[in-house]
Amino acid sequence: MTYLFCYDITDTHRRNRVAMALDRFGLRVQKSVFQCDLPQAEADRLKAFLLTIVLEDEDSLFFYPVCTDCFGKVHLLGDQVLSSPNASFEVL
Repeated sequence: MTYLFCYDITDTHRRNRVAMALDRFGLRVQKSVFQCDLPQAEADRLKAFLLTIVLEDEDSLFFYPVCTDCFGKVHLLGDQVLSSPNASFEVL
């Protein structure tokens, strides 16, 4: 399944650790947004690891599962490249 991981992390060190972890599993689509195509078990392990980094009272970390049908309905403005195993994109 495809997941979007989005974060707002106040501390540079924690933010860099989260970004480095997500970079190993997916594609950065914006400064604080990553697209990761992962099996459920791997996504759960990644989420658990990320939750050891963030501080709930200072940071926010969102995990959005995106089904293949919905991912295929993504509209892209600009030149960013997105990928998903079974989806195509309408570039506006």
